[in-house]
Amino acid sequence: MRMRATTTTVALIALLAGGCARPGDGPGAAVPGPQRSGPAAPVVHDRWESCDAALPKDQMDQFTAAHEALTMPLLDDSFQPVAAVVCRVGIRQRPGGGSEQTAEEARADDLTALLSALRLPDEASTAEICTADLPGVPWVVLVDRDNRWVRPGVPVDACVKPRTEFRKAYDGLVTVTVSSRVTGQIESDEAATAGCSQTYADMTWTTGAMGSENKGTLGPLPETASARRCVYDVPASERGSGKPAGGFRAGGPLSAADWTAIRAEVAASEPASPACDQPASRFALVQLEPGGTLNIEADGCRRILAEVSDGPGVFRTSSERLTKLVFG
Repeated sequence: MRMRATTTTVALIALLAGGCARPGDGPGAAVPGPQRSGPAAPVVHDRWESCDAALPKDQMDQFTAAHEALTMPLLDDSFQPVAAVVCRVGIRQRPGGGSEQTAEEARADDLTALLSALRLPDEASTAEICTADLPGVPWVVLVDRDNRWVRPGVPVDACVKPRTEFRKAYDGLVTVTVSSRVTGQIESDEAATAGCSQTYADMTWTTGAMGSENKGTLGPLPETASARRCVYDVPASERGSGKPAGGFRAGGPLSAADWTAIRAEVAASEPASPACDQPASRFALVQLEPGGTLNIEADGCRRILAEVSDGPGVFRTSSERLTKLVFG
């Protein structure tokens, strides 16, 4: 399958979503030039095997290794490549609606624009304003007719980011996928069908741990609402942490009758203290349309964090009946 390479599929997906800040960046700050290390030209390796063999096993190490290209030796004319190999992270949609992360190896044969960009020099550093983000740096190797390979440095601009010419050349590469393997699940088919996130934080515990006071009053709950229930299990290793992450267990739209029963229990609930020393092993998020949420603990202190108006969240005490209605 032919596809165009995109910078956003190169490094770790979560990290690229927000960029990467560099210490010392800021308005008017002088940006140090790149410190190119090693020999004058990229090291020539005997035989290309695969991305799996060349890349570090840990994904955080892969991200760090990709950005090392900003300080590696730049390409000269001593090596004559005939193809480029791109090692990248991708997202694959499953037929059942879920998605998974993949490690992909792709090959490009038309290198005209890429080689021209890789042979550009670094721009002189600047004392002008530079943003604190760092665009994704692709993990690219060049292969010659004898299957020898080099990993060239990426030329940088005045803010020590990949030059625009390189970014455009890379984004314009037409690649053929050589291999692809699943490295992890992003969203299960069940979570996608339910309309729930695969993971969600226990916001009742998180908000209560901030030391907030329960000063607000419970706002009116809509009599009729399009409501969705998402239930999450909290692993023992997450319980009691600053922001416990729960994994999807079950969920889906609530019927009108179920919402009416849940609404009645929440409306009749008593105020609860935000403080709690018994982390929940399970919680539910009830999402209301056009707006508002109920975060309900299945055990532990069995609190409700109701956020149904423009004011702060309100802590209430759950009941046996509400627990049965929400968790079964």
